[in-house]
Parts: sequence; C-alpha cells; structure tokens
Amino acid sequence: MNTLSLQDHALDGEAQRHAIECLLNCYLREYALPRNEANLHDQTHDLPMSLRQGNGRCISIALPSGRLVVRTERTSLLGRCHYNSAPYFKGNNQSWQPLQANELARLLCTPLSGAERVSEMLQQVANSLQITRTFLRHSRPANDEADSLLASEQHQLWGHALHPTPKSREGISHDDLLACSPEVGACFQLYWFKVDPTLLRHQGEDPRNTLSQLSGRDDAYPCHPWEVARVLADPLVKRAQQLGLIQYLGPLGQAMYPTSSVRTLYHPQMAYFLKFSMHVRLTNCVRKNAWYELDSAVALTRLLAPIMSELAIQQPGFLLMPEPSATSLDLSAFGTLEEAREVTECFGIVYRENLPLADREQYRPHVAMALFTWDQQDRSACRQHVQRYADNKGLSLEQATLNWLDAYAGQMLGGVLYCLFGQGVVLEPHLQNTVIGFAEDGLPCRVWIRDLEGTKLVPEIWPAARLSALDERTRSSVYYSAQKAWQRVGYCALVNNLGEAIFHLANGSDTLEQQLWARISDLLRAQSTRLGHPPELRELCAGGPFPSKENFMTRLLMRADREAGYTLLPSPLATPEEKKSA
Repeated sequence: MNTLSLQDHALDGEAQRHAIECLLNCYLREYALPRNEANLHDQTHDLPMSLRQGNGRCISIALPSGRLVVRTERTSLLGRCHYNSAPYFKGNNQSWQPLQANELARLLCTPLSGAERVSEMLQQVANSLQITRTFLRHSRPANDEADSLLASEQHQLWGHALHPTPKSREGISHDDLLACSPEVGACFQLYWFKVDPTLLRHQGEDPRNTLSQLSGRDDAYPCHPWEVARVLADPLVKRAQQLGLIQYLGPLGQAMYPTSSVRTLYHPQMAYFLKFSMHVRLTNCVRKNAWYELDSAVALTRLLAPIMSELAIQQPGFLLMPEPSATSLDLSAFGTLEEAREVTECFGIVYRENLPLADREQYRPHVAMALFTWDQQDRSACRQHVQRYADNKGLSLEQATLNWLDAYAGQMLGGVLYCLFGQGVVLEPHLQNTVIGFAEDGLPCRVWIRDLEGTKLVPEIWPAARLSALDERTRSSVYYSAQKAWQRVGYCALVNNLGEAIFHLANGSDTLEQQLWARISDLLRAQSTRLGHPPELRELCAGGPFPSKENFMTRLLMRADREAGYTLLPSPLATPEEKKSA
C-alpha cells in the first residue's frame, strides 16, 4: 500500500468516525435516553473483546433486534458523547459485529419508519459521508491571520455535531462540489445575465452598486453556479431570452467566497453578504429564498431597527446583522403567478450587511461553529483561544475557561433573552448564526446574530396591526407561538450553542463542566430577574428541562424544519434533588 492510499485510508476512517458519532449522538438524545433504552455506564461482562480494556466507559443501547455497545472517551451532562471505538452490535443469539456508518444507520432507522423514508435517509447518510471524505482529501489549512471571519467560515469540516447528515448536498457533482464548497476554501465567479432593467425588482436599499462592483457592468444580474442550469431551463426565462430581455453571459466579474451556510457568499471589500437561492437540499432543507422570505427579511430589518438601537443600550456588545435589501426578477408578464414565483425564487438574493473592516480588524470575529468543534487532530478548536487568553492574563487554564464562558454567554444570553422576553423577537442563535468578536486580551466581547430568515415574532407582542405592511402569507411566515418561540430559542441558545461550547471548553473534565454550567445557571437567574421572571426562565432556573430539537427524527420522517419536534433533556443546571423531583 503506497503512502497516498494509506493517507486516504486514514481520512476515510476519520469520515466514518464522525458520521458514526453524529448518528449515535442523535439517536441517544432523541430516542434511546428519553425511553430509558440506553445505559451510559455499562459494566456488564458481555462485551466485545476490544472493548473490555481501554479508557472511558461503555455505553449500551437496547434495540428491537439486539444490543449495541460503544466505548466513549467523554460524556457530557446533556448526553453528548465523544467515542473512541467502533460501535458493536449483537443480534439475538449472534456474536458481536463492528458496524460502519451505513450499517449503523440502517440498524437505527429501520424500526422507526417505512421502507421509503428509511431508504431516503440512508442515501442522505451515504451522501454526507462521501462528501466528508471529499472535503478531507481537499481541505487546506486556514489562514486565520489574513481574515479571521473568512477562515472560520471556510473550515468547518464536520458541520452540525448532532445532525444525522451534516454534510449532505444532494444532486451536486464532484467538480461542482469542489468549485463552490467553503470546506475546501472555494472562491468562484457568479453566473450573470444581461437583464432589461424593467424586469429587476428590489426592496429596501438599492444594492445595484454592489452588483456593478462585482460584475463590472451596469446591466447584469447574477445567480449561484448551482442554480444556473435550473434558471436556463425555465420556460419563462427562455421566453424572455427570445424577446431579447434576458441574455446569458456566463461566469464573469469578481470572485466571491462561500460561507459556512454554502449559499451565502462573502467578499471582504463588498458592503453586503449575498444570500442566494439554490434548489439543493443541505441537511434538512432545500435552500431557496422563498418569495415571502425576500419580503420578510427586509421587513424585519425595518421593524427591528428600533430594537437594534435599544440593544445598544440594554446589551452593548450584542448586535444583529441587518438584511436591508432583497432583489429578484419579475417575469409575471410571461406566465402564471406560480411560474413567475418560481423565477423570483431562483433569482432571489437577500443582502446582509457586511461587518465593517474596522470591526473585523479590531475584534477578529469567528463563527461560533468553527470554535466549538474538533480540528483535524481531534482537538477542540476553542482551546487555543482560551489558552491565549490565559497566557495574556497569567491565569490558570481552568479560571481562564470560566472567565471566557462568562464573557461569551453573558453577551449571547443577555441579548437573545432580552429580544424574546422583552421584545417578542425570536432569534436563532445556533452555532452557525453566531459570530464572536474578541478583545485584545482574547476574551469574547462582541456577539453578532445573523440570518433573519430564522427570526420570528410572537403574535401577542406583534399583532397584525404592527405588521400591516406585510401580506397575509408573509405575515404568517414570521409568527411563532410563545411555546414554539421558547422551544426554538431554548434549543438554539442552550443546547446547540452553549451545550457544544461547554462540551468543548470542559475538555473531558466533569468538574469543570459542572462549574461551567453553574456559571450559566447564575447568568440565567440574573437575566430572569432583569426580565421580570418570565415563566419559562423561572422554570428553567428551578431545574426544568431543556428543549432539544429532533434533527434525526425530523429528517427521517421528512418533516419541514418548522415542524420539527422537541425532546426534553434533563437540566444540567439542576441539583440531584431537583432531578429526582422533576
């Protein structure tokens, strides 16, 4: 076996290990633990020979067809595990067998749904695994010094740690994948059309200067490379081409960088991020800009402007990233409303304000997901940031970690909870939507929350009269009930975001993990007092459970992301007595 094949074999093993970790963690959290079908400290003697010795503890899961065991290096208070063995399965009256990711996925999914849904899930697991292999083979070291934000956007190799298919991108060729994916440091030109100005529609700020800067022309309009084939095949676009109103120009102009969301593109010298439509399923959703989302992003930016000003007073250092403009083409003169909306969605672009260059240079921003993850040497990426802060201040690593979390969580929770309980605004502060800025000593001092597509409003605080400028469909798309609002905010802030942050910051120390959650408990109690003790926070501070989104079951059952279910996780804030009485 030559050196290259040995390296490829090692990378394939890494891809397998991470796929297995995602599947097992999802299944444990959403299914096995809530049903008492998992033992997080299995001390039975009936184990595979390779698991009878080694560091860590063994976890066993009871399945309808047998028993699954795996050794874990660390297990968090939220049931999040990092494994250091293959999973082994023992069917009834059979011997132990090690499993690969596809075999594990089949074993876990088959009892839970019908053949068609299971088959689709298995295809998506295989797609995610193959794409992860591809990224590992083509990844490049991040240049954090040149542009910390770009480096953090483009080097999230593993993706969502508790999603069964974190890197699935359906229907994309190998060459297109490498050309346009952030994980391999891609940078590419947009595909442009010469467009008659009568077809162009924009809402909010006029972004045509940015389009001219990118294309070098005053009459051109872009789409994403992965969307161009769909656009060219559209009958209304063909009709407009025949009439000389649209002309395909192909790739041209300045190149842009894909960010961690894949479809949102960045250029350090442009005023905006450009969020494009693509009819490609990434993880749960087809990532198109629905016509009503083009309306709602700009409307929410306008409606939330006073709240952004209030945040500067109430929670300095916590900021929202406005989306002040949206554009598309209107071809309604050439077809039905439904046909025209298809074109509107294909060409739809949402413009998100870029961070000012001065802020990027001063605060060295990083996407949170790039910090609370593993690097390719299986180390927690955030640890080097904490170590730098500890060295700067002459602190122990433990004390530095506690200070670091205090600073970050104080900013993030302070802003997010004020928006929800003080203003009825439902943000989505998951790891990919959260950007962290740092003071000169390395301590977090800024938090930006982005992506107004996921931002919703609570109707009791935002009645229809306050949203009279929106049509009924757009208005309904921005509403969440109070219950759903808390589920989404609680999950994003406490489980997806801080759950992963503490898992990585604790670095396998049970004592430090408990201390970190105690700091979160203190912060939540202070925020509850500040906000007048809303029932959700009062219950949480009394040891109530955390809401956790069911990514595994949502994907398996083919539900829309908005209709995702939630599992209640035992609180890591609770005392043992509170846990017993819950």
